[in-house]
Amino acid sequence: MIKKTVQEIARMAGGELIGCDDPAAFVCGVSIDSRTLNEHTLYIPMIGAHVDGHQFVEQVPGVSLWQRDHTPLPAHRPLILVNDTEKALQALAASYMDTLSCKVIGITGSNGKTGTKDIFCSVFAQAKKTQKTQGNRNNELGVPLTILELDEDCEIAVIEMGVENPGDIDFLATMVRPDIAVITNIGSAHMENLGSKMGIARAKCEILKNLKPGGLFLYNSDSPEIAAVMADMEIDPSKRIVSFGTDGMISLTSPVETRKNGISFTCSALQERVFMNTLGTFQAFNALPAIYAAKDAGLSETQILYGLSHLEMTKMRTQLIEVGKAVILDDTYKSNPESAQAAIDTLMTLPTAKHYAFLSDMLDLGDNEKRLHEIIGEYALEKGLNGVYCVGERSQATAEAAGKIGHWYASKEAAVNDLLPLLDTDCALLVKGSRAMKMDEAVQMLREVEV
Repeated sequence: MIKKTVQEIARMAGGELIGCDDPAAFVCGVSIDSRTLNEHTLYIPMIGAHVDGHQFVEQVPGVSLWQRDHTPLPAHRPLILVNDTEKALQALAASYMDTLSCKVIGITGSNGKTGTKDIFCSVFAQAKKTQKTQGNRNNELGVPLTILELDEDCEIAVIEMGVENPGDIDFLATMVRPDIAVITNIGSAHMENLGSKMGIARAKCEILKNLKPGGLFLYNSDSPEIAAVMADMEIDPSKRIVSFGTDGMISLTSPVETRKNGISFTCSALQERVFMNTLGTFQAFNALPAIYAAKDAGLSETQILYGLSHLEMTKMRTQLIEVGKAVILDDTYKSNPESAQAAIDTLMTLPTAKHYAFLSDMLDLGDNEKRLHEIIGEYALEKGLNGVYCVGERSQATAEAAGKIGHWYASKEAAVNDLLPLLDTDCALLVKGSRAMKMDEAVQMLREVEV
């Protein structure tokens, strides 16, 4: 994490230091949560819709940023005065990135960002000191906080970047400045703000614009919108462009086989068969850019294969949990049409007698949201699920489209009550919904009951 003197921090954040007895004292780390601080942590108060972090500054044991338009100033406190605390956080991160010598891998895409990040980190960690975005901190606050968590001796930084509006990636990538940039795919997520898949692709391709000269750009050729956007861009010829996917420059050369504890496949870039200790055919495609980038960086095939077989994946993403005689496939962090279909595909590979899904709403889909929810119900019926249990206003369309296997509930509790008997049978249950639907609560309810 960042370790600089208070005076250096003030300069890097573009602020004015006041009330500090020891400007040469070191700051170690940054937080926007006043509950996580020690005397060496810099506190940056954020101004939210419901809570203003400035109200907690009096409780902070160390130095705090303070936005100038907030009066009165707290007395006898070491403060760094700035015009805007959020912009100061971002300026501090950008300035800190200037001091680091690590290679940066920037990852964006509609689906698979976090899984791809985890895969890149596991592979590169076999040869270099590698750090990554924790959880899903991929926005205008999460990205600078991730940068400030990087150690000075970090050699590889794997940073995830999300997008909700045009210009988001452009803004984030100017802080990240990737040496390697990845677009995992183009899907329907954030269609409401970005208008169309081409609009989404244009927003994602902002990462290519910010790739360092001579950098490596890896993109999914199964998302044709990316190539279409690139055709209209002026691209520095020093940037190396590599496609991955079904017909990409790096591709799978065998079907993906599902085992009890993971998946296996062969690909065009490696001699040996790959085993990954995670589930889902989509994870094999997420691995392709990591495999290419690792080989390009000089890692051995042995190192790459070991990293792929010893993954530490982020929770709530295709996480298997045994409950009673059943297994829950916890994929509750997010949902959109493409990831929901991929999760159903993964569910159906599990070697259980029956397969069920507990689904909630997919958000930010725009005017076509009802039809997109119906498609998931139709897909579940087509794939042969034994039951689809739905909660949420939008997911009523999913239940109706699933026909005889569809069930809709007004609350999670009512659905869980009907699902509990299934846990005493040989079955697999997928649980999935957009983050705001808090379907992880349903997983917890299911886990808490003795079967």
